[in-house]
Amino acid sequence: MKASLTEIISEEKFLDLAQEHSLNFLKIHKFLQNEHGSHTRRFYSYLIGESEELESFLDDHCARDNKTWHFFAELVACVRNLAKVAFILGHILNRYHAYAFQDDESNRFLEDAREVSVFLDETIFSLFDEIKGEAERLGMSFPMDTLLEDSFGEYYPQKRLPYTIDDEDGEEESDARRVLAKVASQYLGVIGKFEHLGWSNGRHHSDCLRSFVPNLLDEERSREVLALIHNLQSTYDHSIRRTPLELQDENLQRFRSFISMPMHLMSIVNWLSHLYERHILTARRENDGEGIPFIVHGSKLLEILVNFALFHANRYLQAGKNLACEFLGKYTEIDTCELRVPEKLGFHLRPASLIVKLGRHYGTKLSLIVDGKEYDASNVLSITMAAGLIARKGYKTVLFEGDKRCLADLKLLSQCNFGEDEKGNPTGPPRELTHLWT
Repeated sequence: MKASLTEIISEEKFLDLAQEHSLNFLKIHKFLQNEHGSHTRRFYSYLIGESEELESFLDDHCARDNKTWHFFAELVACVRNLAKVAFILGHILNRYHAYAFQDDESNRFLEDAREVSVFLDETIFSLFDEIKGEAERLGMSFPMDTLLEDSFGEYYPQKRLPYTIDDEDGEEESDARRVLAKVASQYLGVIGKFEHLGWSNGRHHSDCLRSFVPNLLDEERSREVLALIHNLQSTYDHSIRRTPLELQDENLQRFRSFISMPMHLMSIVNWLSHLYERHILTARRENDGEGIPFIVHGSKLLEILVNFALFHANRYLQAGKNLACEFLGKYTEIDTCELRVPEKLGFHLRPASLIVKLGRHYGTKLSLIVDGKEYDASNVLSITMAAGLIARKGYKTVLFEGDKRCLADLKLLSQCNFGEDEKGNPTGPPRELTHLWT
């Protein structure tokens, strides 16, 4: 049996290493003592950097697997999580004037956000108080000096350079129109995701929050939805932002605000979900019977997670829904195509379900036309009603009308006989249509 290549270091020797690597981080405690109140993004950025570096050092030495150092490592990790949230919230508040929100959309949020900001600062300070006591218990020397008070001043720009880049390429504008239809339909898909997960039901009573998290909302689900919204903003910024189309349609910048704000708020949801699930919900009790849940109030954390961050993320998504629907109607390219009827069994449940899934994926109107009559191809019952007429008349092909992108996928679906073989058994999808099977 091969010996382990990892050397076991004694707790006494590790103390010397930890003292050296903690020096800058521990200085923050005295700074917080001297600088009560709200802090700037530059401070939170510094706090994130120092806590991440120290957390990595502790994880590299498996401190969380050691009874002596476990609690210190947990405290550092909690500071890092809350610093991330505080930075994101600071970014939102600092940039809020640039969002194209109406007064009634702003006042409600800003009042809630400032209250959350106070809680974050107070909790970070409480964690550092506990870190000081834990460091001294471990035998670490606390630094006497602190950070420079003027190191973290914030610059709040109220001016901008003139817009002088003007791309008059008509092809680029045409591309932007197509992409906008896609972004709008996917935006509606995110709203549908919120509704499917049960996240769109308003604020929740405090007694219900412990069952809401993690049963309906957890770190994994929040990360998945965050990725969807982040992709929306990335696509918008790459293909639409600063194009002639955005200059022509004043509602586009407002629409981007309804993407950006939910993205930042879902990032807060994700970090707080991580903190609650990994450091509070399953926290171990320390030697004195206390631990992280006695410093970071879990009930208040859940209140912020669900009734602030998730609530306002959904509220801003809903506020942008009408714009998304408007853009879909304005920029969707409609076409028709004739496709063959699925062999043997026709449009029975499986092919009908795939067509519906495809139609809902794009979020645009899709019609199946038989004898001049339109059937809603985003509804299984409507398709199966049309299937009976198709079978009775023995039609081999039918007409579909809808978004060009959706029709292109329908053609691929038709080429694989709508997902089944000649006996009606399911078959694998073409690579381009894997989103229908997930």
